[in-house]
Amino acid sequence: MFFDEPMILHSVRDDGRHWLTSMDLPPLQILPAEGNQCRVAHSLALLLSAKLSDEEAQEELDLPCELALTRADLERVPALEDRFRPERVREDGVRIRLELWPAPEGEEGDAEDEGGEEDQAMFITPVPPPGWTAGYDQWLFETTAALGMEPPAPQPASSYEAAFSAAVARARQHLPELRARFLAGMDGLNLGLKTGLKTDSGGIEYVWVRPVAWPEPDTLTCILESEPDDCAAYRLGQQLTLRTADIADYGIGSEDAGLVDPGYTQRIAEDYGLLLP
Repeated sequence: MFFDEPMILHSVRDDGRHWLTSMDLPPLQILPAEGNQCRVAHSLALLLSAKLSDEEAQEELDLPCELALTRADLERVPALEDRFRPERVREDGVRIRLELWPAPEGEEGDAEDEGGEEDQAMFITPVPPPGWTAGYDQWLFETTAALGMEPPAPQPASSYEAAFSAAVARARQHLPELRARFLAGMDGLNLGLKTGLKTDSGGIEYVWVRPVAWPEPDTLTCILESEPDDCAAYRLGQQLTLRTADIADYGIGSEDAGLVDPGYTQRIAEDYGLLLP
């Protein structure tokens, strides 16, 4: 029986890499992944946990072993619908090697047995096949790409600001067409825009606003849709006049259609583990 969404725990190590583990039985881990690989690591953890939750799959599990992840496996997990493209997966699936590994050094992986002594916890762990020489991060990249994802090239956590700025630049390229769609009525969808407010502590807090008037290409009137945490001068529902240069991203959707177009910065936040998918 496949669960819709197994419980996956996430932690960020001191070096900015992401360690993920499952709450379900049998326990599974994704070895620490590079700073911008959290989304793909989380997705692989969900997919494998769902597959291994099936009693028949557990009976056939004899570690170490290879397991095929197929189009059918992807289609059985609704939570992965927007992350993978099953049609891109070859018909015989993508083979994953599974081994039993302890938690990485420095992680809470031990438990006490009945005698009070530490008993090292072991996790089912997907690993590169024997003979693989290109490194773990490249294996994770190529494996998730073969499963129909669009993984970013592995980069350290320190690359976040550059990736976020690039995403903002891409989003701003869409502003002229977004204005045209807004003025035409959005075809029953809602348009949200992300902007940064100066915080009381001197930083930037990103919030969502709803445009209500866009009379000029470079100026628009919006309603603040987020309650700021550290911006005493702003409140939920406040009307703001913004320049298009203040817009960092957009999102399009509705209650019925869901999120149709998430823009660009959400993907970056998921890649770097600031927002779990």
